[in-house]
Amino acid sequence: MPFPGGGCQTCRDRRIKCDKTQPICQRCIKSRRTCYGMRDQQVWHTENAYASRQKKRPRGPRSMKMNLTVSYKPANLKTYAIAYYMHNYLQAPHNVPDIVKDVTRGCLPVLPSTPWCSIIDLAVSSLALALFSRTQNYPHATVVASATYHRLLQVAQTAIHYLTPDNTDPCLLAVFFMGRYEDSIYRPETKTPLVNASPSFSHHDGALAILKVWNDRFSCDRPATDVIKHTRRGVVRSALLRNTALPHWIHDGAFFGEHGLELEYDRVIISLANIRHRLFALADEITARGTTPQNESILKLEQIHNELHTLDLDLETCLSHIPDAWRQSQQHTLSNVDLPSWPSANFYSPVLYSYPSPTYAALWSQYNATKMLVKSTRLRILALHNPNNLSLKQKLSFDMQCVSEDLAATVPFALQRVRVIGDTHSSSIPRSSVTLNLKAEVKPTDACLVIWPLTIASGLEYVGSEQKAWFKAQLARLGRVVGFGVFESVETDQWLKL
Repeated sequence: MPFPGGGCQTCRDRRIKCDKTQPICQRCIKSRRTCYGMRDQQVWHTENAYASRQKKRPRGPRSMKMNLTVSYKPANLKTYAIAYYMHNYLQAPHNVPDIVKDVTRGCLPVLPSTPWCSIIDLAVSSLALALFSRTQNYPHATVVASATYHRLLQVAQTAIHYLTPDNTDPCLLAVFFMGRYEDSIYRPETKTPLVNASPSFSHHDGALAILKVWNDRFSCDRPATDVIKHTRRGVVRSALLRNTALPHWIHDGAFFGEHGLELEYDRVIISLANIRHRLFALADEITARGTTPQNESILKLEQIHNELHTLDLDLETCLSHIPDAWRQSQQHTLSNVDLPSWPSANFYSPVLYSYPSPTYAALWSQYNATKMLVKSTRLRILALHNPNNLSLKQKLSFDMQCVSEDLAATVPFALQRVRVIGDTHSSSIPRSSVTLNLKAEVKPTDACLVIWPLTIASGLEYVGSEQKAWFKAQLARLGRVVGFGVFESVETDQWLKL
């Protein structure tokens, strides 16, 4: 989608033709000119001394692929890091269903026109520099990122202390980036489980506190914004990972801007988070007693299991409401000529699923991960109570295996590890084949589509050992692609246990 008014300001100042690429002018990137911005006329350009010819540009390569290691010092490190971040993390594929969007994809493309306020500038800069350093092997950016982050902490502390309707969104965005920054610089150096040790969880709690202020003081006059809606989604995900309770005031997704299919799915997730909190609290009580569950505990376990069974059915109902365009899929089978053995680095088995778009594969990955979480929770209840119900245990275990295989068969297409050739989804009898696309690097924008489903799948107890190992290997690899050090823990004993 082109910039309005004949291209970016940098190209106009230099009187050259702009390629009008969104969200970043690619000619500026290839020529290492300072140029970065957002969609819909929300463009952020910083014209530096080199672009204005006040200084002679340092000699060096005239172009650089944005995903290669930096072997020289950029003229303006902060500017370059932000351009790298926007190019590699914000250029999302087309037609991303809202249900799989996070704060980055759901909110940043609609930020106010620049200049950004100082808290957003510091928040974006600190994360961009940290990711740039980690993915491009540029250690100096880590030093600048740390200094920027500490300034952000000071600014955020003051801003959050004096919340207003006007600065609620900037504060929520800042807290989001602070959590992502902590995830980026994380190093697994202790034996403390990640669920208790990750510094980003404190920022999740901070976001919940800001939402509470909005709910109590500002919501009557200021309806929920996209930032508020997506922040709440992140808080709910955090509660699922930590098995914590969600306060009652956050339960109604409609109040926070959810609607349609997203609201229906939201109700399932909210119920699941609260059920799991009750279950884990009850399991701790049973373990503390050191005895088999008593009558009262047995009744509670049975009630929770019944609720989960209903939730399982609700999720299936939700799946039936997915638009037909998102449901079209094809099954493909790779031959041993393509790859000699399974699992491999990119494929769990020869069976693959393709969709009209990788974003639809991400949608189904998320739903499959949710189904796995529900069924795994039911199996956990059976282990605490009624372990002799072999028929139900076998059924749930079989369902878990099938859904796990579906997830594993969907991930490669979401990551564009294969290309579909032929008339795939337009005819009643589609005829197509797939070809491997392993030479192309996985893009951060694609990796982010499936990181959340893989986070769930890699932490579940009742997943087959071989499948779980593959999910963990995928998540560790994608963590390196996107630059989040927190995923270094996925193949260790420190990883989340769901």
